[in-house]
Amino acid sequence: MARKTRKRPAPVAGTRSIQARDVFFAGIGAVSLGRKQVADAYANGYEGLAELRDTAEAVVRQAGKTVTGKVESLRRQASKSVTGKVASLRRQAAPAKKKVEAFAREAGEQIRERIAPALARFGVAKPVKKRRAPAAKRPAARRRKAA
Repeated sequence: MARKTRKRPAPVAGTRSIQARDVFFAGIGAVSLGRKQVADAYANGYEGLAELRDTAEAVVRQAGKTVTGKVESLRRQASKSVTGKVASLRRQAAPAKKKVEAFAREAGEQIRERIAPALARFGVAKPVKKRRAPAAKRPAARRRKAA
């Protein structure tokens, strides 16, 4: 049975991304070109060596600026994107966070109340007194009218 090959989707027009392999191949090309030019300079004498060095330094500086600019641009884009999404997620999670914190607080209090008598027997802690609901107010006594 013949092996089927899948077609890759065509790249979207106008989008160009720099990939690691592109940078790697560009570096190999630069090294190769530099090696050839050094060999030519050596064969022809040292006449063009200073010019070659200056050209190489200029190319390296330009490449550094370009890469630095791209990295800074990507960092800014990512920062804006992430900051907005984090704030959005925090707003969405706030009600659930309040519920969870309240539940945890209540569960902690219940556990302390239930374990306190056992801990008191061992002398670790005093038993927690249960809170009583406030007593209902008694109606005011009726006064007799003086005749």
